[in-house]
Amino acid sequence: MSDAHPPSTAPVTAPASTPASATLTPEPFWAKPSIGIFSLVLFARALGVVWWANKEAAFNLLIGAVISNATTVIGYYFGSSSGSAQKTAMIASIRPAG
Repeated sequence: MSDAHPPSTAPVTAPASTPASATLTPEPFWAKPSIGIFSLVLFARALGVVWWANKEAAFNLLIGAVISNATTVIGYYFGSSSGSAQKTAMIASIRPAG
């Protein structure tokens, strides 16, 4: 006698896709730059507070966070996330024939 379960006979269905009639609302042109500027100002302010408090351990931690953030941004704009966003935009722009 085997403990293995028999294969499921339930049909496998594809995940629901977005209907062709759905429209995407474009984001405002200022959205991404304003988020970047806000993040930069926030990090600059935190760096200034730590600098004036002269806490070396906190300063080193903050520098690590800034480097990590910069690496993430560069990875997005030049990495696979950017390509994925471009692919999604291209697929959304294609209209079915007929």
